[in-house]
Amino acid sequence: MMENIQTKRLLLRPFVESDLADFYAFVGDAQSAHSAGFQYAHSESDAAYMLKSLTKKKIFAIVELRTQRVIGSIGLYPRMGNDGLQEPRTADLGYVLNRSYWGQGYMTEAGQALIKALFDQNELDTIWASHLQDNQRSKRVIQKLGFHYVDAFTHSQTALFQPGATELIYRRDRE
Repeated sequence: MMENIQTKRLLLRPFVESDLADFYAFVGDAQSAHSAGFQYAHSESDAAYMLKSLTKKKIFAIVELRTQRVIGSIGLYPRMGNDGLQEPRTADLGYVLNRSYWGQGYMTEAGQALIKALFDQNELDTIWASHLQDNQRSKRVIQKLGFHYVDAFTHSQTALFQPGATELIYRRDRE
């Protein structure tokens, strides 16, 4: 796991158990979860389970420095190839932000800092990102982070993840 990353307004750091209340505020919100493409936590115990799983991954808590509250998460997930194996030196970017903080540039700020650190430390060559077609806010974040459109696909009507939804795929390569 990388070290903490600080920006003008934010601190990116690993999650800790005491983040549960702030974490539940955004993963328990159906609209925030839908925008990020996952099923929302129906209870604080669901959120606690989700939080515990994040502590083992390259997922950062986004802490607003002014309030010291966790307002979202951003991180990397393994990128799987067509053969079902993890692609080397690539990852998928994932993020979610508490709805109260939307439209203030926080996710772009967090994304810029994380991507810079990853590329500066030569950890990855390519980062992928995606958003559901109707999520224009996420589209703007991805574009501001320097990703380029690659493709789109529509999930089958029987898919567990966003059935029938169209997802747009982007990539950014290390320069």
